[in-house]
Amino acid sequence: MPRFSVAEARQWGDQFVQFLRDTGREQESQRDTLRSIYNQEFRGRTDTKTPNFSCILYALRVTHRAQVHGQSVHFKKEKRRVVVADQYQRPRVNAKALASASASGQQPSSGPQVPRSRAKKWAELIRGKHGVEIVSEHDKDNGHIRFPVVPSEPRSVTVLVQNHGAEAVTLRRCQPHQQSREFSFTDEQGATQGQSLMLHPGSTYPIQVRCLTTCNGYFYTVVVFEFTKEPDESFSIIRYVAAVAESQLAKDLGPSAPFQSYQASLQRPVTVITEDGIPPNSSLKNELEREIPLGTYQYPKSLKDTILLGPNASASSSWAAMRSLLEAPLQPGNYQQKFQLLLHLEEIQMEVDIRRYDMQDVPMVQDRALLVLDVPGVAENRPSVLKGDHLFAHLSSERDHSPLIQYKGYVHDVELEKVRLGFSSKLQKKFVNNLRFDVTFTFSRLPLQVQHRAAALAMRHGLSSLLFPSTSCHKSLFMGTFQPRWFDRKVQANEEQCRAVTHIVTGMSRPAPYLIFGPPGTGKTVTMVEAIKQVWRCFKDSRILACAPSNSAADLLCQRLIKDIAPRYVYRLMASSRSYQEVPADIRPCCNWDDEQSCYVYPSKEHLGRYRILITTLVTAGRSENLGLSPAPTAGGPRAALQPGCEGSPAGVQRGGGVEEGGQQGGPLLCGRTRTKARGGRMASWGRYAEAASLHVSPRLASAKFPPGFFSHVFIDECGQAVEPESVVAIAGLLTAMDQETNPNGGQLVLAGDPQQLGPVLRSPLAIEHGLGTSLLERLMLHNPLYKKSSGGYDPQFVTKLLWNYRSHEAILRIPNELFYDSELKACESNELDVRSLYCAWEELPKKGFPIIFHGVCGEDRREAKSPSFFNTAEIEVLVHYLKKLLQSGGKGGCPSVSPKEVGIISPYRKQVEKIRKAITSLDPVLRRLPDISLLKVGSVEEFQGQERRVILISTVRSCSEYLQLDQTFKLGFLKNPKRLNVAITRAKALLIVVGNPAVLSKDHHWQRFLRYCREEGGYTGYPYEDDGPAEDGLAADLHALHLGN
Repeated sequence: MPRFSVAEARQWGDQFVQFLRDTGREQESQRDTLRSIYNQEFRGRTDTKTPNFSCILYALRVTHRAQVHGQSVHFKKEKRRVVVADQYQRPRVNAKALASASASGQQPSSGPQVPRSRAKKWAELIRGKHGVEIVSEHDKDNGHIRFPVVPSEPRSVTVLVQNHGAEAVTLRRCQPHQQSREFSFTDEQGATQGQSLMLHPGSTYPIQVRCLTTCNGYFYTVVVFEFTKEPDESFSIIRYVAAVAESQLAKDLGPSAPFQSYQASLQRPVTVITEDGIPPNSSLKNELEREIPLGTYQYPKSLKDTILLGPNASASSSWAAMRSLLEAPLQPGNYQQKFQLLLHLEEIQMEVDIRRYDMQDVPMVQDRALLVLDVPGVAENRPSVLKGDHLFAHLSSERDHSPLIQYKGYVHDVELEKVRLGFSSKLQKKFVNNLRFDVTFTFSRLPLQVQHRAAALAMRHGLSSLLFPSTSCHKSLFMGTFQPRWFDRKVQANEEQCRAVTHIVTGMSRPAPYLIFGPPGTGKTVTMVEAIKQVWRCFKDSRILACAPSNSAADLLCQRLIKDIAPRYVYRLMASSRSYQEVPADIRPCCNWDDEQSCYVYPSKEHLGRYRILITTLVTAGRSENLGLSPAPTAGGPRAALQPGCEGSPAGVQRGGGVEEGGQQGGPLLCGRTRTKARGGRMASWGRYAEAASLHVSPRLASAKFPPGFFSHVFIDECGQAVEPESVVAIAGLLTAMDQETNPNGGQLVLAGDPQQLGPVLRSPLAIEHGLGTSLLERLMLHNPLYKKSSGGYDPQFVTKLLWNYRSHEAILRIPNELFYDSELKACESNELDVRSLYCAWEELPKKGFPIIFHGVCGEDRREAKSPSFFNTAEIEVLVHYLKKLLQSGGKGGCPSVSPKEVGIISPYRKQVEKIRKAITSLDPVLRRLPDISLLKVGSVEEFQGQERRVILISTVRSCSEYLQLDQTFKLGFLKNPKRLNVAITRAKALLIVVGNPAVLSKDHHWQRFLRYCREEGGYTGYPYEDDGPAEDGLAADLHALHLGN
């Protein structure tokens, strides 16, 4: 047996005390009861050797964390914490105490947790009573019995009912709460059939549990043991019995370490001394002058106090005032105030949530002048850490010191889950390898500041006619009929795309924005690119600002534009946080990388004015608003009339695949929110803020100033993915609204997107509830009469809904079409070999001609170490099976040869993504040897938005409804998130394979419809599932049935 030092035993003791708080038993003081909780519940949560109860109690007592008087134990109160205001929590103490806590720096208990009442009731049900205990050699503590099985091979285990009491008890029955297909129970005296059995003191009675499965997976049942004791007292004990059938692959993918749930940070000392670190060398040369500073826009302290106090405080007038503004309809008069309040609420919640990533007792290693820290989850933006960011660290051994020396470490590089940090020389001198630290993460406020400023400038610059349109000018920019020469001939054959381009170019919606409603695969980006080219060609003095949601989406716009426009007129403005190696080779000649200086450059205003097209990102666009460039030479006012030039002849000079047209200065400025994910990939909440914040390359762009009327058009692609202030960043100060006196012909705003696909990721429930999560495009479509759908469809003067789907097989498109698009989408027929039908004869399909497989799996939701993300190894086994069949087909079995790059695997949980990648590239001996297997993309739904693959496999992960409320609260997973379901399914062109637990998924009506569709069409296979009665599928359901719900 290992011996534990006092310090080690104290650490275990601290964790046990936290466990008592988490389960609502911090007031428990009886020594024997605490010993029972420690041995039966707490120690069973980990496979690690732990000290015995007497050892941890001694350590807590000698370190003054507990007082022991005979059989009574009293734990010391928690120390002070940083004040954060969690909007998911309601105050549990009175208002005065909360206000006092705020003033003193003390933090009330915060952070979403598993409901304590359920944990307490579960602990009560599994507890032995009146000397009766339920034991098995397969006990995993906390009431769980778990044993391995092999498919098609029955296995029996013994569960013993022991009476250690002084009196006889009667076992009335032993039965599963619900009948299970895999389990059966037998015993000699018929207790499992409802026959009563007397258990005398000292007796033991065996129950046989038999399990037989037909496939791999995780199978469980809740068994209820019912007893009576004289004179007439009844009681119950329950056990959670689970059998696991898994392959060697699943075993290899199992938890790397026992899961450790989040624990709130320890005390923040009164005095903190910060030693600044060493920032990375700047990879940016900035030649732009600063003219107007960016405000700080700090939230008022009173707002945080209002959240801490809550609506029931005695002084609730501030809460009422806040709610009044939040609930008021958005209008020009409250535009700035409401959005700034919403952004403040979001920031306050971000302060709470970032603390969940705090790390304690973690080592670092030295790499020359830098220290390297492992950060689980950093690769998935949990938290997001980018070059130039910083974090704080202090020695774990000094966490109780005051003043505390904390060290500020700047991020020099991020590789997978390793972060290389520059700290001060003072820390370097005392550093030895594996020195332990407590780490606190931060986030940058810069994106918030830019959005605050955009909301403030919007009404000040007279944009109400753009943001709250009520009519159009009914005036075309053309004297005659628009007769374009199409750049993309396919657009000419699509009625809706032609209509959209025509209305955009003629400008008939002005000053109202023009909307391109583009369901998946209908070509909204193609439509936007064509419209940009037509505006560029037809109006020689036009200047266009076009925005995309990501670096890669902006890259795509650039790539498509330079097919027809010479690259020497194109300038792709990058952020310094982006690795130059990630920039596509074909657009490198257009970007702001300086080979001689080996860094990104922000050139002077004069230099930028030489380019016809600039390409950058949304936040950068917001920081471009004061460039100081002059408008194109005009006469008669800030902007002369746009000159129709449809018949003008191009210069005809071929260069780099493009035609030089209109050599006049000024032209499109293309922008998108910075991110290095694949095209259209949506940022997770931290990724969105941290990546945008990393655009410290453009602090002077933030102070640039375009003159009124400089831009004639602003295009925003994938507008539905941005919160409204993000979209307004590209408008306020950049686009001048149409005005008969000052700007009679400008400016036109064009928004493209799909409100039925994924929107922005937010943190604050109050901000979400009151509209921050609603994009500008979605708000106009929901609440503005100009964009409402009537019995005759949408008004084409203001909005075009694209209807022809070029991507997916009709069978794949049918359910999204029905659920989200009023069954209006049409699969476009192809005159060539149609890749969408290539897999209709594959031998693995349950039904030939139906290219969808839903494979039902009973898996287990698992977590590991300190990562909060879930994974499901049973589903990975099935994915790997199908993947090998696809990639090894060699054109046989009705399956055309497919390369890894034509296959995508989607899962909503980042840990599942990580495990799938590991299985494919490292563990499976067949897949890891395949050429180009690294090109097979595995990612979240967000990373696949805007993309497509010939074959899509989806792992839904969730197999237990116990976590459904967690998913709904924090917008995780597929359930209760129809937009995520829509995006995932519609990525597939020819074959869709979904792996998941049907009993859990059917609890969501969108998934239930998809499941029913697959069953009706013959596409369901795997674990038997009947739709006529929803199966109970998890511990939460059983607790509810046993009257243990909340």
